Amino acid sequence: MNSIQLLKVLLEKLEAYESTVADKEALTLAGMIDSINEKQDLTELKNSFISAESGPFITEGKTYPDNIERVIAQHFLFLYRYIKFYAKTALAGTTINTIEEFGMLATAMQQHAISKTELIRKNVIEKSSGIEIVKRLIKAGYMTQSDNPDDHRSQLMTITPNGRQALFSAFQKMDVLGIIAAGNLADAEKYQLANLLKKLDQFHFDNYNNKQLHSLEDYMPDCNRDYNSERN
Repeated sequence: MNSIQLLKVLLEKLEAYESTVADKEALTLAGMIDSINEKQDLTELKNSFISAESGPFITEGKTYPDNIERVIAQHFLFLYRYIKFYAKTALAGTTINTIEEFGMLATAMQQHAISKTELIRKNVIEKSSGIEIVKRLIKAGYMTQSDNPDDHRSQLMTITPNGRQALFSAFQKMDVLGIIAAGNLADAEKYQLANLLKKLDQFHFDNYNNKQLHSLEDYMPDCNRDYNSERN
C-alpha cells in the first residue's frame, strides 16, 4: 500500500467516525482512533499467567465480570515486579542497594538542596520507609542533612560527592535496565506508551498528594464516580 492508498483508507475511516458523532465540531483524534480500534476480547489481553479460560469471579452470590481496568492493573503489578527483578541485577555491582536508593539520589542530584519530606514525596514512598532509606544514604556518606533556614521544623538533604560518584557508577546499568523494560516495543509504541504513562502518572500523583481523599472510592477518576451506584 502506497501513501495515496493509505490516505484513501484513512479518509474512509474518518468519514465512518464522523457519521457516528452528532456534533461535527466535536471530532477528536482520540475519538477517531477509538473508532478504528476494534475492541479485543479481554482474554487476549490478560496477563500470560492467567488462564484464557478463566471467567468472572463469583463469590457470595455476587458476580464480578472481567473488565479492562482490572486487566491493566494486573499488568502494572507484574511490570513493577519485573523492574524490581532487573534492578537487583543492575545494581549488583554498585554500592547502591535498591532502586529506591537510586531514585532518592537521582532526585537529590537535580536539586541544590531539598527537604527530606519533599524528597520522599517526589519518590512516592511511604514516609516511614522513606526515612529509613534516607538514614541508609546518610550512613553510607551519600547524603548530608542540615537544618532548613526557612523552616526550622524540616531538614534539607544534599547529595555528597561520594553520592554523585555512586550514582554515576550505576547510570550505565540503569540505562540498560530502561532498554530491557521497554522490551520489544517499536519506537512509535514507546512514545505512545510514554504519553499514556505520563497521563496516568499525573492522575495518580495528584491523588497521592491529595490529603482530602480518604476512602478508596475517593480516588476514582471523575468518569467512574458512579461506580458504587452501578455496583449496588
